[in-house]
Amino acid sequence: MDHFKAILSWSNIPVLLGLWILYYAAVAVYNISPLHPLYRFPGPKVAAMSYFYEAYFDWWLVGRYGRRIRQMHEKYGPIVRINPDELHCNDPYFSDEIYAGGNRIRDKWQHQLNTGAAGPVSVTGFSTVPHELHRIRKAPFARFFSRQQVLKLEGEVHDFTQRTIDKMLRFANKGPFDVKEAYSCFTADIISQYAFGEPMGFVDQDGWEPNFATWVKYFFKSAYLIRYNTPIRILAQFSPLIGNFMGENVRKMLEWMNVIIPKYVKAAIDNPENGRVFADLMESDILPEHEKSMYRLSGEGFNLLTAGTETTAATLTYITYYLLVQPELYARLMDALQGVDPFNLKWIDLEQRPYLWAVIHEALRLTPGVSHRSARIARTEDLVYNSKDGNIRWVIPRGTPISMTSVINHSNEALFPNPDAFIPERWLVDGQPNYALEKMLISFGKGTRLCLGIYLAYCELLLMTAALAFRVLPRARLHETTIEDIKYDHDLIVLQTVKGSVAVRIVIS
Repeated sequence: MDHFKAILSWSNIPVLLGLWILYYAAVAVYNISPLHPLYRFPGPKVAAMSYFYEAYFDWWLVGRYGRRIRQMHEKYGPIVRINPDELHCNDPYFSDEIYAGGNRIRDKWQHQLNTGAAGPVSVTGFSTVPHELHRIRKAPFARFFSRQQVLKLEGEVHDFTQRTIDKMLRFANKGPFDVKEAYSCFTADIISQYAFGEPMGFVDQDGWEPNFATWVKYFFKSAYLIRYNTPIRILAQFSPLIGNFMGENVRKMLEWMNVIIPKYVKAAIDNPENGRVFADLMESDILPEHEKSMYRLSGEGFNLLTAGTETTAATLTYITYYLLVQPELYARLMDALQGVDPFNLKWIDLEQRPYLWAVIHEALRLTPGVSHRSARIARTEDLVYNSKDGNIRWVIPRGTPISMTSVINHSNEALFPNPDAFIPERWLVDGQPNYALEKMLISFGKGTRLCLGIYLAYCELLLMTAALAFRVLPRARLHETTIEDIKYDHDLIVLQTVKGSVAVRIVIS
């Protein structure tokens, strides 16, 4: 003990600081030396030297490394080295290799999972690094989010759709409101009903706020602070204890994660006859007993609510804005919906309406679920990249994190001419859905880590868009809302505008 105290004495602090600086200087030199396995890949040397460059754009400048990565591709080509250990690809045709399906092993990367993955969230399927463990954790959830299961529970989605529309109409002549908040209430109640067997009650409350999205945005705001600060990440593991010192909104978010959601999970487990997700998980033979702790299941519940609320709400908000600002799109959509009963909407019928399908896919292109890049590691195989013109070839060593960014893929001008414009027609060929183009989207991820809730999301989008078109839009107009309120500016895991979160204010007459 005395020897340890002597090492940490005040007189030795300059020596220790010097050794720390020397160590990181040596690592930086190694990172840009021919000894590093990624040495030959193009990219800024300053980015390859250390993670400080990435942290500057994402943490200090707040979620703007995606913009810098786009500039790197313009200079260096389709494959660039964006930090000491990671490559980034700007070629949508390579997405099936990076996000492979089937039995091809794809791990996640812990560096990216450090983005907000603290407390119970850190032990969920979404935050799982190894391919094998992820499959174990995902399997019990999968059947609840299959297309067949969503069809069985479509009536619940329809019910919440009509109740949300009815509530919007009750706001007629009462001033403007943000439809993003309305859709957040809608999606949060559906996913909580779906997962726990009871809604959160946001649609039935008098107004639209507060709702789950009101507080979860502080989870996103803390993402890069947590990623680049190990001490903060450690403290976040004790989030219930530090919540009282971090402001009311952060405290409330932590209360949801550590108190409210566990109560819903426990209630679902105690009510197995309801046939909901968490009751079934406890009875599952697929999930090992040590994976059934309340701590871990609470994290899964938080993730379901977060993913099931924010993403679909943002997409519906985009649809609302563009149908109001481009009336010719709305007219064509209404023509495509001829014969539909707005009070008896059917998912299977609506998905056969090509123009409605196109509107939804154009909105998904502009509002991907995760706007931050997403990396995968091919642990057991080298990946071979060949550009479409055959002029560029790279062999990506096994074990290397390589990522894509949805907002970069989805603005590829070869695939999506005039990418900043909302053009549903780009998704149609001879009036029918262009499924080949759909394969270029990574809005829901791809491969073995494909978003569980994809079918539920499509059901919500189809039913709500149709109901909105029939019942709300004929009486609605935008209020003090411009393209700057929805246009991508930076990311905090999810898309952020110049003003912050996506928002569209309307008034109903």
